Amino acid sequence: MDGPKVKCTVNTCVHWLKGNQCNANNIDITHEEEGKMSHIAEHTQCKTFYQRRGVANTLGSLDNVNWGGWITSTLLPGSQVYPSVTCTVSSCEYWVEGNRCRAPEIDVVGANADECQDTNCYTFRPKAAP
Repeated sequence: MDGPKVKCTVNTCVHWLKGNQCNANNIDITHEEEGKMSHIAEHTQCKTFYQRRGVANTLGSLDNVNWGGWITSTLLPGSQVYPSVTCTVSSCEYWVEGNRCRAPEIDVVGANADECQDTNCYTFRPKAAP
């Protein structure tokens, strides 16, 4: 297992699998506005989002496919795919040094998204003030 369990409802993404799983090898969670700290889940986004829109988009996303996870989920329905997660949202309580996520599970939402700004990481919890 490379990362946390990922539940993803972004059904318009090329990496989305039945069962609300993510078939990306690595997902990137970032602030919605570059240079502006996220304070709520709606200010985060899945930068790995790649809209499922024809062969060209599918081919353009092949460099980030979790092939082992795809094969396993195809041959063993109900199995879980675990992408690695890179997260630059350091204002989240689950963020750890090295831009990693220590949450046991993350929830990426954005059904019918057209672009990454339409997605959010609903696992986001603001860090407590020091």
